[in-house]
Amino acid sequence: MYWERGLHMYKASAVVPTGYVRVGNTAPLCGEDTQRYASFWGDGYDVYRQLRWRQIPEKQRKAFKKAAKSKNTVMFAGREYGISKQNLSDVWDDFEDAMELKAFPCLSSLFLTKWHKNLYEYLEEYPFITRLCLENHGQTVLDFSNTRITDLSVDMTGVESLYLNEGLDSLNLKGEIKENCKVCTAGKGAGLILEVGKSVPKVRGLENLTAVNVMGIADFDMQNLSETYPKLKTIRLWGKPGNIANFSAVSGFEDLEVFTAVDLFGFGADDIPHPDRLPKLHRLWMSSLPEEAAKAVKKLYKKRKEDGLDPWIEKARKPEWLAQNFDNPFRDWDGAEHIPKSHAKKAAELYRKTRAGVVKLLGNPPENIGEGLAEAVKAYTGGFNKMDKKHFIDTVEREDIAEALETILDLIPDGSCADKEKLFEIFDKNRNF
Repeated sequence: MYWERGLHMYKASAVVPTGYVRVGNTAPLCGEDTQRYASFWGDGYDVYRQLRWRQIPEKQRKAFKKAAKSKNTVMFAGREYGISKQNLSDVWDDFEDAMELKAFPCLSSLFLTKWHKNLYEYLEEYPFITRLCLENHGQTVLDFSNTRITDLSVDMTGVESLYLNEGLDSLNLKGEIKENCKVCTAGKGAGLILEVGKSVPKVRGLENLTAVNVMGIADFDMQNLSETYPKLKTIRLWGKPGNIANFSAVSGFEDLEVFTAVDLFGFGADDIPHPDRLPKLHRLWMSSLPEEAAKAVKKLYKKRKEDGLDPWIEKARKPEWLAQNFDNPFRDWDGAEHIPKSHAKKAAELYRKTRAGVVKLLGNPPENIGEGLAEAVKAYTGGFNKMDKKHFIDTVEREDIAEALETILDLIPDGSCADKEKLFEIFDKNRNF
């Protein structure tokens, strides 16, 4: 939320990014070293945030800083909390009136699963809430125009109009979006990042949208994106994995600066746009893509690296790899530097074997199906325990293993005598990673 006074330094690449203009030389501001790293050159955003902070009345800023360092506690929703609490969810701490949140002078992030009395009034009066996630609110009109939110995630089910505030950086749209829904924001989305799942909706009022992040793509049409939001400067796409149709339409984004595509296929060498069509591109990151397309990207954009392009092209996939791994939850392990290739293969085999065993049990369930499922979970967990003798399984890999198991256990129909929670307890009890 704010920085303590002092120098805040980052190490960045010595390569000048595309689009920067050299104006001269200047002596370093200091000779100190730092262990902080930045993935890109500064664009003035930190200075902008500091100026926004100074717009908050001094009395409120002082109260914020005092509470942030305080060890005092307050009572809220029948429980005792530190007054320095910064994040709150009504899932764990239910309340009726949003004004009750004033008990926490440092609160900056809210996760709400329903509409609360005086929510607008609280958000407009309290300037420190920068992140809001709102679900199941039941409103047809949402107006956040007088708030200071920078990161908004909102359930759009039933919403006809959404009014956004100046200074909003990121908008995450969830739920069902009405075809005639309108978003009202300054600049028609200029400077805004839109985050969505699977596909990009056509929303009135965002014609000048600057950036889009799309997760969990199965099928995606680049031509539709180009026609709907032609002024995009940043496009980041993550597949499930998935396929992209009309990939060559990327060349239609004349202002494109950043392009990322992960686990996406369906395009070839001929679909890669010539560098001349993307003169402002300074970051090109692609991971897990068709082999021929990867070769074409590396060849076409090799010289652009000298002009400041940041290229990262990895995990070129052959057609036979895709056929074998499209439904493999451990496909990201294949090609990871810290994971042996043999372990990536064993993980996929273990997943398929466990899934097949569970499907067989469910197809002709014995009386002791619970015992059979428990043994399957133990065998699954034990397989990864054996693989982890050299301790390559860390947080990300642990989550991959758990999520893969979850997809298997989701095959168990509701109402079954099998207890999914107990099966996960068996997993946690038996794992050594």
